[in-house]
Amino acid sequence: MPVFDPIEYKINSRTNWNTVAPDYHYGWANKHVGPFKSTLEVVRMAEINPQDKVLDIACGTGVVSSEVSRHIDKDGLLIGVDMSRTALSIARHSLGKSNINFFEMDAENMAFRFTFDKILCQYGIMFFPNVGKVLDTARKMLKGKIVLAVHGTAEDVPYFSSIMRPVLKHIPDIRPEGSPNVHRFGNATDLKEELERTGFSDITVARHVFSYDAGTFDEYWHDYMHSTANSIRKKIEDMGNKIVQSIKEEARQNVSVYTREDRIIFPWTVIVVSAS
Repeated sequence: MPVFDPIEYKINSRTNWNTVAPDYHYGWANKHVGPFKSTLEVVRMAEINPQDKVLDIACGTGVVSSEVSRHIDKDGLLIGVDMSRTALSIARHSLGKSNINFFEMDAENMAFRFTFDKILCQYGIMFFPNVGKVLDTARKMLKGKIVLAVHGTAEDVPYFSSIMRPVLKHIPDIRPEGSPNVHRFGNATDLKEELERTGFSDITVARHVFSYDAGTFDEYWHDYMHSTANSIRKKIEDMGNKIVQSIKEEARQNVSVYTREDRIIFPWTVIVVSAS
């Protein structure tokens, strides 16, 4: 089993997001479908005021930032940070206002000389190698509320697990042990405890179940391999056609329970947590 290297992980993550950001944004996130229905819930829970200073951590292509921009006026401020230059270019193109700025920055090494009224992070916190460091920095920069959105457990988000379980079965060493994964905080108690450890209080947890139409199995497989699994797709394909077909057939069986008239409709659990 390979050893997890956080620096190599970050380099690979940046490279991957620079590749998939356009498809991720225009084919999914920007449409507010499936899990991205949570964007409105994140911003609603933040209770943003017109003059708030807001930080969007791991802002990606600016989906959350775009919604935040509707709630602040010329005296407010919005800053988004992300490691992906391609994602940030999409965000800047979408939001060209003088009080909205985006910076290429590692969430584990954020540095600002002022505090924020609200800090938001949608689908990013589970991927940071050192979550404690990110939250500790956020707490020191915050004078109001933080709101985090994460995906549920593997059982609650079958879009991910229907393919990933057979992948891990046939290629157990495909990622280093200890690597961050999408279900890291699927149990809301774990995220709540992480927030408490770094000094946050007044923690509120909301659980939402959305649905996502993944299309036919072939459409689902293609989209998954070229977006979610893009960073490991070559490793999967290098195992040879026999292994790939085994993974594909087991995934097809896994999604059969969610298939109606050849279309896959997944339930999708999202956990939104706020704290101060």
